[in-house]
Amino acid sequence: MFGMIPGKKIGDEYQMPTASLVCNFPKATSDSPALMLHDDVVTFFHEFGHLMHDLLTQSELSAQSGTNVARDFVEMPSQIFENWAWDYEALKLFAKHYKTNEVLPIELHDKMIASRNVGSGLQVLQQIFYGTLDLTYHDKYDPNGSKSTTDVVKELQNRITLYKYQDDTYFEAGFGHLNGYGAGYYSYLWAKVFSEDMFSVFQENGVMDKETGLRLRKTVLERGSTVDELEIVKEFLGREPSQDAFLKSIGL
Repeated sequence: MFGMIPGKKIGDEYQMPTASLVCNFPKATSDSPALMLHDDVVTFFHEFGHLMHDLLTQSELSAQSGTNVARDFVEMPSQIFENWAWDYEALKLFAKHYKTNEVLPIELHDKMIASRNVGSGLQVLQQIFYGTLDLTYHDKYDPNGSKSTTDVVKELQNRITLYKYQDDTYFEAGFGHLNGYGAGYYSYLWAKVFSEDMFSVFQENGVMDKETGLRLRKTVLERGSTVDELEIVKEFLGREPSQDAFLKSIGL
């Protein structure tokens, strides 16, 4: 998702925001149309969350509009939207066989849910490794010291994950988030805790509940960074944040 024109107030009028959602999905073949893997659907919903955050803004200043929020909050709206790509009530609205128009069978959906948390512990450890590596490079690493960037990767990967570092792989050379998310990669996992907690409100009220959806829009998506992000979370939840929903989401 790319923000193009930010929303902001100009005199007595409001400049409507413009954003672009650019996707790269599998192409059609000679014997079938372009079909999306479920992972593609999850990615689309994730980026659509960013898009809604940008387009629904009502902030007066462009610097506070849309996704111009604290780095460790920006991934919250995108990750909360991912949940609808897993919920059957949402999926059955569009997940249909391209030939028969048959809705995704509930039995298949149950199997998808059952497989969702296979290796979830490994995935969390991997995210912790990425975040720790990012913070180490930007805070503690001395480029003039005795350790190379690869030494740091090897040390942290062997300490945090269950996959031991393989020589001559140079993971850091392809870790693009080191630039775009400098010292902020941890925000994915951090924001995931908040997004799962906030989605639990939808689970309580109904994932397609319009009132709760409007509450998300008014409390979170429209505000940008005009209100402290932690206060936004508390206001939406109506309570202090909790990690319980996140732990449940990874099978704990």
